[in-house]
Order: sequence, then structure tokens, then C-alpha cells
Amino acid sequence: MLSSNQAGSAATTLPPLPPDALIIVPVRNTVLFPGLVLPITLGRPKSIAAAQQAVRDQRLVGILLQRDAEVSEPAPLDMHRMGTLANIVRYVTGPDGSHHLICQGEQRFQVVEYLNGWPFFVARVLQIPEPEAKSAEVEARFVNLKAQTLEAIQLLPQAPPDLLAAI
Repeated sequence: MLSSNQAGSAATTLPPLPPDALIIVPVRNTVLFPGLVLPITLGRPKSIAAAQQAVRDQRLVGILLQRDAEVSEPAPLDMHRMGTLANIVRYVTGPDGSHHLICQGEQRFQVVEYLNGWPFFVARVLQIPEPEAKSAEVEARFVNLKAQTLEAIQLLPQAPPDLLAAI
């Protein structure tokens, strides 16, 4: 365990990240989409170090889904190449020592290459612009789908009232 002085000196000895590089946080069984806010629990020392460095530098992080959730120490090949840039809204350390991020998805990205020299994953990425297709036809289909979903849920006898409110 590092003391606060050792942790501070370790953070200052890291090389600066290139401008097109992103700190990567691998996650299990969770996909963050642009526009969504999602809590993420961090358990691995690499992920905790990555999140803390991103908070210190006030940088976005890359949230990448692991291919196999059972892998405890993923390598770059164990993660998907597409992920979501995320703004860290909040970093919380629980009373039990657990670490949590509240992230808001910003934009999709594709990993171009992983870089070495940091105690966590860092990758050069290509940002993928979000389509701005909000035509009248898309809006009409959304309204129709929402109405059909509400109708279907009202027919379920055990549907929680919170589900209707969420839709």
C-alpha cells in the first residue's frame, strides 16, 4: 500500500499522456452508451489507478467491455475494440474501501493501438461521431414504440409501477 507521499510521487513520475491517447477502464458485463449515466464499481488496482489518474488530470476515460467477464487481469486482446468516451461525473470511495465511478457516456471510439509506460491501460483512439438522424419518421417510430411498450407492460400482472414511470 502506498503512503500519500509515495502515491503523489508515483503520479508525478508518470509520463504525460499524448493528446490523442485515452486512459482505458475495462469493465465486465456493462456497456455504457453515449448520453447515459452509469455507476461503475472498480475492483482491480489497475482500474482504480486509471480512474484516479483521470480524475487528477481531469480527463475523459475510455470504458471498454471485456470479452470474457471471468478474466481477472485482462490484456488488450481480452477487450473489445469499440468503447465509449466517458466523463467522470463523480469518483466515490465507500466506507468499506470500495471504489465507484459515476460516468456519463459522451462519444463512441475505436482503439487504434495500446501504449506502454503507464500502470494502467492507455490507448490511442479514433473518435466516432454520433449520427444526428432525428427525422420525423424516426420520431414517429419512437412515439409508436413507446406507446406499444406501455400498453404491453400494463398487461403484465406483476409489472412494477416504477417500470411504467421509467418508460
